[in-house]
Amino acid sequence: MSFMARSAQHFMAEKAARSYLAEIMPAGIDNLKTLAESGRSIFLTFLSGCSEEKRKKMRGEFAALLKFGVTVDLVLEKAARQQPEIKPIMESMPEYRKAEIERIMAWVKEGLTP
Repeated sequence: MSFMARSAQHFMAEKAARSYLAEIMPAGIDNLKTLAESGRSIFLTFLSGCSEEKRKKMRGEFAALLKFGVTVDLVLEKAARQQPEIKPIMESMPEYRKAEIERIMAWVKEGLTP
């Protein structure tokens, strides 16, 4: 993969992480920790409060990222760098992180509804 392609992937992942954080951070870090500790998906919990139109738009955006080779794992990594309060959630619970990635991938690929 060329330098330009890798740079584009990282730029898209940064942008997606920023968008993701803008949507979930109003819930507050304590609420996000509670969801993670109980094993509930932060992302799917957020989606359950969204309109069908917004869910379709987000599914399309994630699908486009995947086509460009941007992984959900990379987006979560960028989100943790941008919002250090989230980093301990993802690092201290590797099984939760893995499950969250699988849930997001299933939602994007199979049209899983929250």
